Amino acid sequence: MKNSRSLLNIGMVIFLTIFIIIFYSKQNTPDNIQKLSHLDIEEITRIKIRRSKDQDIIFLKENDGLWYMKKPYSLKAHQFRITTLLSLTQTPVEKNYDASALDLSQYALDKPLAHIIFNNTEILFGKSNPLNNKRYFLAENKMALINDQIYPLASAQPSSFVDLSLLPEHFSITKIQTPAVSILLDNDNNWINAQEEAVKAKLNVDQIQSLLQHWNKAQAFAVHKYLPRKKLGQIEISSKSQSLIFQITDNDPWLILALPELNIEYHLDNSNQDILYGVFKVDKPDA
Repeated sequence: MKNSRSLLNIGMVIFLTIFIIIFYSKQNTPDNIQKLSHLDIEEITRIKIRRSKDQDIIFLKENDGLWYMKKPYSLKAHQFRITTLLSLTQTPVEKNYDASALDLSQYALDKPLAHIIFNNTEILFGKSNPLNNKRYFLAENKMALINDQIYPLASAQPSSFVDLSLLPEHFSITKIQTPAVSILLDNDNNWINAQEEAVKAKLNVDQIQSLLQHWNKAQAFAVHKYLPRKKLGQIEISSKSQSLIFQITDNDPWLILALPELNIEYHLDNSNQDILYGVFKVDKPDA
């Protein structure tokens, strides 16, 4: 089960990478080419993926130019996947049809398979045409049949849209406590080993700086909805205004760091365990 989920996420990343390359290669097409919507992609500041039973996924573009998920998680969004969603609005259309003259049920557009709202513009996903594998879309009261690479993402779990970085944007670390080490920033703005953690390993200046860099750059290969497991320990990362307490819930075959209060967990390659714990190998002297 774990291996299949990992392969699914890796496959999605490769798939979306190829799609984005294709999409941006088309940006030099003439301005008179008809697109699925008339939206200016730069003016889109809100995206809602409609889901049943009040399970909508909502994103907002903030003043820093980055996208953040507001529902169901309040976290920075995966920017690449948001860009992929936005590209749907600019998809070239060879021909469209007036929706008022159609029986939308024939195209599964009366009960769409997916439904995304960009600002106030709705785009509905219908069924695929078995003859050419293109999908029927409804946007701005027009139906179009176009190539579709967005549906797998539009129907993905909300956690798939969470940014892979373990720390929030602009998070300035003041303390790291792991099963192996405990360091903190003192009142003189110097990094020190916490005195009360006498049983833990002591890091030198270079090791402390290395640990800080690893945490500032740490990224998971996937984010999933939190699944309760046995607790193997915890890691606390603090700034002046916020503390994140990651529960270590698995370390084989990969490292899982969970934030139960946010209902998510980060999956990392197991090689990150020593790196993020602050375990440094000591070179043995030559015999």
